[in-house]
Amino acid sequence: MMPATTEPSARPSPRLQALGVVLAALVVYAPALVNGFVYDDFVLVEENPWIRSSAWLGEAFTQQLFGFVPAASASAAFYRPLIHVLLLGVHAVAGMSPVAYHLVPVVLHALASLGVWALARRLLQGQSPGAALVAGLLFAVHPVHVEAVAWVSALMDVSATTAGLAMLWLLTARPLAPARAVAGALMWLVALLFKEVAVMLPVMLLVWEVAVGTSDAGQWRERAWRYGPLVLVAGAYAALRLNAVGWATVNSGWASVPVGWALINALPLLAHYARLLALPGGLSVFHPFEPTTSLLDGEFLAGLGVVVAIVAGGVLAHRRARVAWVGLCWTMLPLLPALHLRALGESAVSERYAYLPSVGFCLLVAAGWSAWARREATSPRPWVPALVAGALLLAATARSGVQVGVWQNEVSLWANATELHPDTPTPHYQLGAALLRENEAQEALGPLEHAVVLRPTDALAVSTFARALTQAGQPARARELLEAALPSKPGHAGFHLELGEALRALGEDEAAARAFRQAATLAPGTATAWRGLGETLLRLGRAKEALDPLEKARALSPDTPAVLQALARAHHALGDEARAVEHEAAAARAGASKP
Repeated sequence: MMPATTEPSARPSPRLQALGVVLAALVVYAPALVNGFVYDDFVLVEENPWIRSSAWLGEAFTQQLFGFVPAASASAAFYRPLIHVLLLGVHAVAGMSPVAYHLVPVVLHALASLGVWALARRLLQGQSPGAALVAGLLFAVHPVHVEAVAWVSALMDVSATTAGLAMLWLLTARPLAPARAVAGALMWLVALLFKEVAVMLPVMLLVWEVAVGTSDAGQWRERAWRYGPLVLVAGAYAALRLNAVGWATVNSGWASVPVGWALINALPLLAHYARLLALPGGLSVFHPFEPTTSLLDGEFLAGLGVVVAIVAGGVLAHRRARVAWVGLCWTMLPLLPALHLRALGESAVSERYAYLPSVGFCLLVAAGWSAWARREATSPRPWVPALVAGALLLAATARSGVQVGVWQNEVSLWANATELHPDTPTPHYQLGAALLRENEAQEALGPLEHAVVLRPTDALAVSTFARALTQAGQPARARELLEAALPSKPGHAGFHLELGEALRALGEDEAAARAFRQAATLAPGTATAWRGLGETLLRLGRAKEALDPLEKARALSPDTPAVLQALARAHHALGDEARAVEHEAAAARAGASKP
């Protein structure tokens, strides 16, 4: 049984503690409000038709997360309809203003921090007065949370955790009223519909019940109310999910590893997450990971050491410190799915996956701090634990503040990744691509060339480097690069597309038209290939022939001003002034909303 005594009367005011936790979370993440969209935000927010109108709600609840993206197979098992509902609400109020989209996770993080404080206060009742405050403040300012809170696309993690904390708060109340039980079950459904990791919440609840124990005569009736509605919710969620994604499962990403080694590689991942929680250094959107096939690998041994520590600590804590045991279990349980996943590409670790597990970690730290504070209370320096806690929390706050700035835009995000991982090609490629999108072609050349040097067979990096060379005024070098790369991958549409751009910049329009046509044939869904072909044919004086590829480009990208302007020029050349004026007007409207 956990202590049932009340906290000393000299404890800090609960209202002041709660206010301090909320203010700490808001102050740390207020700078995120001026950040822009990055990475998946462009798809999930800017290009998402489902958040434009409530008419799309049916699609959101009956399709996978990125169901609006053709052939988005990588996310086939992700069923998270409530993220679209939440973004729909933001869009209805604020349109495409990034401030509004960043405000939502910041506010939810403050509420989640409050939830951690409230749960810690309930669990740590009778222990050191400041222990719950330590848990709440640590969660509020922990640097590992920056990815989840400062990145709009990670809103799913923050929302699911906030709803999950509300569920745990409601269902750990004693005595448990039926209304609370129903409300708690509904909060679990909300958490599930934001992200699948919420499936671990009932197990976390069971851990709490095992730790608390009870001898009440009505325990079975209370348990029926605690878990009965959860069973109904599980059935409802399963029906919704099966209807939307069927039996699709998440690709664990271990295809390149011999059978049986996935479990072995879970240990290095565990070691990485343990470092992020305990010593949050090297924070980045990108964490390279090379699967191990040796039991003597340092990362495997580190993971094995973490497992031994967890097992030993769990055994000791279960006997002597039940709150610490709960914290340890609440850290590990929601982390288990992340150990099964190897994120797509080279990056195996995502800091946002540590958001829910950090609830348990903060509780574990608070329990340890409480034991230390009680032991030091009769010493000549009873203020040492508070001083140490304050210093560590200030250091965490400063580190989080710096990391929030890293997420300011795509360029700062990937510049940070390249500094941390200079020998890995992906961050260099992403940095170059980000600079290219910002029309900084000259600045993009360095990182893109470095990415190609590190991985010369990466067709996407080669074609993007060629595009940067053309835009930076070096089309001859771009042509040389592409002509050398084409024999190895003649069917790569990107090579032909960028070769067309380079040839057109060199004034070789006939050759450019052939390259664009080949790109469009290989990838008929690429609007830029049809547009390039149409514009090149216009330059060759073949306006009638240009109409078909330009119309195909318009069908694929209806609001692109350049396509509409090219169509206007084609109709002018053919003497159809009415159609030309119509396209010019459409281009002007599109240009006003899409610079």
